[in-house]
Amino acid sequence: MRLRYKRANAKKLEQIRSWRYEGAYTSFNYALEAGGWLDVFHSDRIYSVEAECRIVGVFFLIVRSDQRWEYRILVHPKELGRGLGKQITLLALCEARHLGIEALTLLVRQDHDVAYRLYRSVGFVETGMVREWVAGEQRLMRQMVKCLA
Repeated sequence: MRLRYKRANAKKLEQIRSWRYEGAYTSFNYALEAGGWLDVFHSDRIYSVEAECRIVGVFFLIVRSDQRWEYRILVHPKELGRGLGKQITLLALCEARHLGIEALTLLVRQDHDVAYRLYRSVGFVETGMVREWVAGEQRLMRQMVKCLA
């Protein structure tokens, strides 16, 4: 499946906001709700990822207050388990390099082993554990970094 990405416009963001995760992924809905990632990071780089004229994912390249760049990703709920997370992450790494970003950080839930293995497979290295508020709960997260320079 050939993927293309571009900066997400308002129409694309509204399509993404309509996604709903179920089962083990229900807690990811917070990212799409009012006050979630689409609102909080609106001034950062948000990219929609398309395949065959439909949005299959979205990634974020976020400038944090300490000038670190952070990576976040959402795969369309109907596309989970098809390997798109890795493909989208590789696209995001290319875009980050194109922008001259020297390193990307990310947070992954301690219990999200699939994502953790994916990030390790593309060169992210764990740098420690942090507590982060997620959907009104404090969760233990693995912090990871990948040098791009």
